[in-house]
Amino acid sequence: MPKYNLTPNLPLEIIYQKGFLPQRNNQKYFYQDSSSRSNLTNATLSSENRRILKKTQKFGHKIESIDQFDFNSQVLKKCSTWSKQLNWKFPSSSIKTIFTNHLFNYIYTWSDTDKVVGYSICLFEKNFSHIAYVFYDPAYTKTDLPIRLSLQVIIDSIDKNLSFCYLGRFNPILKTGFYKRNFPNFQIYNYKLKTWQDFKKS
Repeated sequence: MPKYNLTPNLPLEIIYQKGFLPQRNNQKYFYQDSSSRSNLTNATLSSENRRILKKTQKFGHKIESIDQFDFNSQVLKKCSTWSKQLNWKFPSSSIKTIFTNHLFNYIYTWSDTDKVVGYSICLFEKNFSHIAYVFYDPAYTKTDLPIRLSLQVIIDSIDKNLSFCYLGRFNPILKTGFYKRNFPNFQIYNYKLKTWQDFKKS
């Protein structure tokens, strides 16, 4: 069963290592439900990863720190509208929080020519990263763009010589985040054994 509103008194890196994930409504609270990551030690892109890159070459992106990013009413409205169209339960207040007042420190803005089509909200630390939230235009749902949003953070994390890239929730039974299983050295947290395990595709 998921556990919410947890306040582990530990360094942030250890919190992630123990399978906690930050709640979106308040940077002080964490939860335990399911957690996944890419172990970036000797990580290489698979043929599937390279296929995604090739299929999404037309999209451009830029990376800005939270302080550089211009969060305004238009960004809020865009993300809120996309979320509703995708049937995501994501209140506008939580969208504003993760963009402006949370743990996360970098934002990717994705574009198709001159049109903004997505955002990725991330955390980059000394030894690890976390692709925390993505928002994208529902018109691109059936393309490979949604996967590229996460894959690019993994690629950038490898380039930065980080140890892990945390990927959020994953449930193979409910198919939650099921696309993540194709990411490099994919692992899931076993809460009973309190350890990370390599995910074995069936």
